[in-house]
Amino acid sequence: MAAALYDENMGFYAKAPKIGSPDGPFDTNARFPAFGYAIAKAITYAEKVIGFPLRVLELGGGTGQLGNNIISCLENDHEYVVLEPSQGLRANQQQRGLHAIQNIDSLPPKPTFVFGNEVLDALPVHRVMGMGHEEVLELYVDLDEDGEFCEQPRPLSTMALVERLSGDRVQLGRGQVAEICLELKPFFKSIWRVVDPGYVIFVDYGDHASNLYSHRHRNGTLRSYYHQQQLYDQFFAVGQQDLTADVDYTAACFLAEEVGFEVDGLIPQGIWLRNLGILDYKGPTGDRESDQEEIDVLTRPARLGSTFDVLIFKTKGLSNGPGLQPAS
Repeated sequence: MAAALYDENMGFYAKAPKIGSPDGPFDTNARFPAFGYAIAKAITYAEKVIGFPLRVLELGGGTGQLGNNIISCLENDHEYVVLEPSQGLRANQQQRGLHAIQNIDSLPPKPTFVFGNEVLDALPVHRVMGMGHEEVLELYVDLDEDGEFCEQPRPLSTMALVERLSGDRVQLGRGQVAEICLELKPFFKSIWRVVDPGYVIFVDYGDHASNLYSHRHRNGTLRSYYHQQQLYDQFFAVGQQDLTADVDYTAACFLAEEVGFEVDGLIPQGIWLRNLGILDYKGPTGDRESDQEEIDVLTRPARLGSTFDVLIFKTKGLSNGPGLQPAS
């Protein structure tokens, strides 16, 4: 998954896909100016709590459109940084006037507001399979006799995989497949180093471990998108399709706390955006009908309002983060 998405030459994101185009990944929240307006409101709220201007760090900036929308809605100038592993996407973001960097290690610690829109679901995962009697094997990528990619069950590459299942209090059934992301803790640790103090907000899709690893997902949640079509064959058109897996919220919260963050809240996107005051959004065209359509798409449960959740972390000593309670 890491190679298919992030290989410097052949990876899907390394090719700077045209997000939202027929042959690129879906463009959901990021394409709506109303979403940028709401994020700007969250930044303003966080600054009032902390008491001084915050650096804004966007994780994975895509086309750069969301960053531009946020900046246009902020009342004051901010240091705005995009952390983007794809050289092609960084070039697109820089063309839009954004400061895009490849490595978070170049940033010094300072008061920061961090957010990532559909970032955690793109972190590479291991695939494992229950064999009964608490035995678990890992599914490795191999070549079959025809030279085609296939999966082969073999002993685990690291005991960290069963430790994660144990920590989630999960026991896989015989033949049950699941995905485990071991990138979460180092990812959170790198963010923890640069946020002093601040809030970290992820907008993503996933579930608690008890649901994510239940028999409703006997084949796991790994899936791919090719030309805007959902597939379940991760070996089809490798490097040309997007790969994603649902986020384990239980593990994410536990591991974020391990590195030093406090879990602030988990809330459906629609409620969160309404709490931030998205209903007050007025677009630049003055077309109220168009504005309302954006708001409906982002907030209604039947649309994106319940598709995504908002997971909020904070550094110690801060009060509740933006959007967890209705705006006063």
